[in-house]
Amino acid sequence: MQDLHILFEDEQMLVVVKPQGIPVQPDKTGDLDLLTQLQQKTGQPLGLLHRLDRPVGGVMIFAKTKQAETTIAKAMQAGMWQKYYIAVLYGSVPKKSGTWTDYLYKNARTNLSECVSQDKKGAKKAVLQYEVLQEIAHEGQMLSLVKIKLETGRHHQIRVQTSARGLPIWGDRKYASNQNTPKGANIALWSNCLKGIHPLTKKELIFSYEPQEVPFCFFEK
Repeated sequence: MQDLHILFEDEQMLVVVKPQGIPVQPDKTGDLDLLTQLQQKTGQPLGLLHRLDRPVGGVMIFAKTKQAETTIAKAMQAGMWQKYYIAVLYGSVPKKSGTWTDYLYKNARTNLSECVSQDKKGAKKAVLQYEVLQEIAHEGQMLSLVKIKLETGRHHQIRVQTSARGLPIWGDRKYASNQNTPKGANIALWSNCLKGIHPLTKKELIFSYEPQEVPFCFFEK
């Protein structure tokens, strides 16, 4: 079991920084997952409220009581919990801020999603807001550091929407396979901030954690 960075814990909830490369919950690989590690650490069952893809790291929240799980889950569905990410994209984003709206279809056989017509059966609307924070040239390649706010939570949403615009994420093995990503590099997509309301006290909460690894360290702080 690896050391876990706990950002917050009380009787209702627990907020932790998920390491990159581990699954959030048990899967077919049998690898030790974050949920199991946290339940072993706390000695109690925890409510899983949202997910991150295995390669993605960052801030996650878990419920410690059934009441907290129900309350937070409803608040997330109502958009009262805001989820922010940062990503490093290959290329320069033409418009430095805005909203991207697409319709995504998940292929259950390949576990990949793609942008499709809204008329396609099974297509789901995907919306995100973005802002370009910095752009740099690195080894002959333009890189963009982008802040993203999810309005919807679709399968591989950020990875698909960026790639569809010719702006794939650094290190993404699924949607940026044509890019010259260094061998062994982690995907440069990180859940860096969660904002919401405490399920019991109703106080506003902000949890954030910024990655320091490559390629995020290429950019000025």
